[in-house]
Amino acid sequence: MKKGFVAAIVIFGLIVMTGSATADNNATPPRVINASANPPVIAVNTGITELRVDAAGIDSLIDVVTIDLSPIGGNATTVMPNIGNYTKDNISWTMYNYTTNASVDGTFNLMINATDINGNYNDTVNITLDVKKAVIQFSTEIQPMTSISNVTFDAMIPDNVGKNATIDFFKSTEVIDNVTYSVVNRTKPIGGTKWCVGLDVVNEDTIMKRVVTEVGPGVEANLTFDPAFVMFDFPLWAGKTWTTTINVTGRMIVNETGVVIPIDSVAVVSGEVTDEVDLTVPYGTIPCLVVEINCSYEVMGQPTSALEKHWVSQMDQGILFSKSQSYLNGILMGEFELIEVTVIPTE
Repeated sequence: MKKGFVAAIVIFGLIVMTGSATADNNATPPRVINASANPPVIAVNTGITELRVDAAGIDSLIDVVTIDLSPIGGNATTVMPNIGNYTKDNISWTMYNYTTNASVDGTFNLMINATDINGNYNDTVNITLDVKKAVIQFSTEIQPMTSISNVTFDAMIPDNVGKNATIDFFKSTEVIDNVTYSVVNRTKPIGGTKWCVGLDVVNEDTIMKRVVTEVGPGVEANLTFDPAFVMFDFPLWAGKTWTTTINVTGRMIVNETGVVIPIDSVAVVSGEVTDEVDLTVPYGTIPCLVVEINCSYEVMGQPTSALEKHWVSQMDQGILFSKSQSYLNGILMGEFELIEVTVIPTE
């Protein structure tokens, strides 16, 4: 008799539990939208990202929204704070965020769980976060600065080797086709190069519109790119690539006779972050990403390849160029190593 009573209680309990589960399954779970990470790519340990999501309770109010940060070294049920509300299409939405770093590198899908006050939940949405060993983020800072580099190689003017080159960043501007570009100007004891660059804020790119190079007396190149090509496609990390197809026009004077070679060619500009290294130059030992930018075009019907290789790192005022090399058709033409940099205060 006693056993039958216990069995009845157990069976009844199962029936009640099953009935409650069925009722919950008929309820509408919370809705979750706008899941994002900003920025979506960060450096391991040092990078910071803001995780965002919007949630709305349909049958009842939202109780809590959590995110599983265990894949990146955090808590599996990290609570996301409420940061505001809005109404859209007659639905009241609540915004949630959480700011975090990551202790491991890789690509992670961080699961969101939005639960209402009746226990109904939605755990079908995730935020994708890429964590790299080193990342250089886009910055709108255009801080004037001057750097001094040692000329360690100069194929055209060997007398420059062992002497210093001065690079002035963003101290002046130049208007091309009614658009204002910032000027980066590098001067050597003999010769120099001027770059006209801009920022594409929407796509987070540094773009190049014009380059004017005076190799030496009577030898120069003046090239304009239409449209301006992507020099750096941020954020940068080892393995990233990008390509721009443009038209390059201008002229080259290749010797003292003053003969002008006109340039009008379709060009393919490809960029790649090839490596991450600890680079030692006179300025110090600096963790750098190695970026190669290759421009392939034709000069008098002959294929030509101009490649720039830069060792870059992020600083508060922008990008630090610790070392640069230039190649023409695969032949090293110039090399510079950073000695010092001076940031010019702005009001």
